[in-house]
Amino acid sequence: MRFNIATLSAAIIAATAVALYAKKLDRPPPPPRESPRVAAPAPAAAPVQVARATDETPDALPEGKGRDETFYLCTACHGTAIISQQGMPRERWDESFDWMIEKHRMPDPGAADRALIVDYLAQAFPPRQQRGRTNPFLNR
Repeated sequence: MRFNIATLSAAIIAATAVALYAKKLDRPPPPPRESPRVAAPAPAAAPVQVARATDETPDALPEGKGRDETFYLCTACHGTAIISQQGMPRERWDESFDWMIEKHRMPDPGAADRALIVDYLAQAFPPRQQRGRTNPFLNR
């Protein structure tokens, strides 16, 4: 009887599979998994502490009409640093509101509060002057 390499390889693979399956049957089953442990509830008298990245107050922004409204609306999503880093004209602040409402689902504060906040931002954080030479290739 002659065996070619394919037949011999198939026989070896089949014998190995049978041997491994037989060995698997001899093993005891794995232990049952424990249910996940649940932490005990905190005692009723323990105070609940809300963790915030920073404990900012409206004082982090410059004085002006609309400061508190701006602080409480804006810091619901981000810190005051991102506000103070900007320097934009009123139109850009207004466009930023549209962008945040559309893209980030910021709640619309209503026309009166929006006007108050945009006026405050335009007054407190106006466009900054360019330092150094101006770029002649920018369309301004």
